[in-house]
Amino acid sequence: MSRVDGTLTESIASGRRRVLDLATALPAWAAVLLVWTGGRIVSTFWLALAYPLIGRALPENAIWGNDHGFFTFLTAWDGQYYEQISVHGYPSTLPLDAAGHVAQNAWAFLPAFPFTIRMLTASTGVPFAVGAPAIALLAGLIATYLLHRLVRDRAGFAAALWAVFFFTCGPLSFLLQVGYAESMFLALTFGSLVALERRRYGLLTALGVVAAFTRPGALAIPLVLGVVAVTRWVRARREAGAHGADGVRSLDAFPVAERVRVVAAGVVMVVAGFAWPLIAAHATGSPNAYLETEMSWWVNFIGRVDFTPLTPWFLIAARWLGVGGVLIVVFLLVAYPVWLLRRSTRQLGSTTVLYAAAYALYIFAVSLPMASTPRLLMPLAPLFGSPELVAKPWMRWTLVVGAVLGQPVLVAVLWLLGPP
Repeated sequence: MSRVDGTLTESIASGRRRVLDLATALPAWAAVLLVWTGGRIVSTFWLALAYPLIGRALPENAIWGNDHGFFTFLTAWDGQYYEQISVHGYPSTLPLDAAGHVAQNAWAFLPAFPFTIRMLTASTGVPFAVGAPAIALLAGLIATYLLHRLVRDRAGFAAALWAVFFFTCGPLSFLLQVGYAESMFLALTFGSLVALERRRYGLLTALGVVAAFTRPGALAIPLVLGVVAVTRWVRARREAGAHGADGVRSLDAFPVAERVRVVAAGVVMVVAGFAWPLIAAHATGSPNAYLETEMSWWVNFIGRVDFTPLTPWFLIAARWLGVGGVLIVVFLLVAYPVWLLRRSTRQLGSTTVLYAAAYALYIFAVSLPMASTPRLLMPLAPLFGSPELVAKPWMRWTLVVGAVLGQPVLVAVLWLLGPP
């Protein structure tokens, strides 16, 4: 290597160290705020560029009515259902299509996000189109900080900051500032995982219950709690048996009082997780109101089918890709657990890894892969802090390029042409 090349390499390395030193010197909240702000500026830029195309690109069902202002643009697609709920509540009668089947309607969307906006609009007078992105923006900031805290506690500051970057600047990060419930659900989910790590079961219960009424998938939280509790109980029993009378102290690591709190928290969150279908059934008089409403979104992809858990991914893979598609699904079912069990991934901590497994199991068991699937996977963002990803420069920069180039593509494809 020539002296010039060596000097250039040293200069680049020195510059990288200075940037890292500067980020490390900042308080955690300041570093998170800086990255989050940069991400929101970039997302606003891409959304603003896409906005003039609204009249030509957006299908008629993307925005109801004639108001196509920028804030209405930010509450398109599912945001309109949240507005309907926030302003008018839920329908008491399920709408039917021409064939007499349940049509798409507001019962597919849970109430915590739109009712929070209702409280804001009622107390301040701001319209839904302003209140929804504002709530999403604030919740996204909280989610970002909690994500950093969750990853930092296990994998360190640098890994946590990279996870924050990919979360706030990635291809789907524009969803953190539009009228969707994603930001709120992510804040509640990451908060629940932090509370579980610190064994603050009252806070965990409160966050888990609200999450259960924000978006589907909150049942993964009590599942993780159950696995953690059983593991601790078995370990305490084994240590107690191995040490005889002195081993009684081992059980003190998981005392009866704490076990009671764990069971109570788990039961309450499970009940909350199953409550919405029962509420929908009671309010509409239709026993399967929620399930039939959810499946009304499936018709355009695989036709009208009966719901069977653990089959949706196979159904759509076979429908569109044949045997090859089924083999792809099988590969994912093998590769994902293998990756979670790698030593590098496990450095994120058992809580994060268990949640990544439980939530992915939920997505696989009950959801149909479609345009909305990438955003449904956003709660897996802590995995971006895996040391295996952020320790390798080529991997980091591959992800950076994907984040920078992916967001304008997905804003155009998902927000302009089809529902994310």
